[in-house]
Amino acid sequence: MAVCLTAGPGRPRMRTNVHRLLPLLALILWVLPSACTTDDGRDRSTAALYVAISASDGIGTGASNPSVDGWVPRLRSMMPAGTRLANLSIPSLKVEQALDQVLPVAVDLQPSVVTVWLCVNDLTGGVPLEVYRTGLDALLGALVTQTTARVYVANLPDLTLLPALHGMDGGALRSTAVEWNAAIAGVAQTHGATVVDLYTGWAELRSHPEYISRDGLHPSTLGHQRLAELFWGVISGL
Repeated sequence: MAVCLTAGPGRPRMRTNVHRLLPLLALILWVLPSACTTDDGRDRSTAALYVAISASDGIGTGASNPSVDGWVPRLRSMMPAGTRLANLSIPSLKVEQALDQVLPVAVDLQPSVVTVWLCVNDLTGGVPLEVYRTGLDALLGALVTQTTARVYVANLPDLTLLPALHGMDGGALRSTAVEWNAAIAGVAQTHGATVVDLYTGWAELRSHPEYISRDGLHPSTLGHQRLAELFWGVISGL
């Protein structure tokens, strides 16, 4: 789906160097329209806009056809007809990087719905929980106060169910995930964002190993579909 990018007075400007934004700009250009109208002739500026902020999972890593079968485009397809998508996900993205590289673009787009799933890279990358909490607080706070979007933030799944992490201490992984998820829930509550509880909702991985791709970490095509359904269940209130 395409996005019509417009500028206006008072809109925030990007704070980063161009070379750091190249991955993000490539994604935006992928959805840049030739004209600001939908296929049925309606003005795109009046159509709902969904913005996704995530890492490699957000660009569909692990799916057979990432641009179609990733959980982000799958979720967009579940939304009302005409909903536009701006997928601002970047591989290996962490919260602090999202504040600098992605947030200004997301605010400028003035979306209707935003999903944020940024936690695994921070955790596995050794980011201290308090640093992560501070960054997530700033990210959600800006999205809530500088846009009118409904904001949904996903938490950590049960990491012990991921084959790539089977060699690690299961008890430590589980307790760490619980601690981080409590922090995510607290920040979300502070800003009125809604949590998509993947720790509980994706516990079915125990009986559905086919939901994980061959790398043992990212969702498979089936896993991406299931993730989209879990997000949509919360967004739609089902």
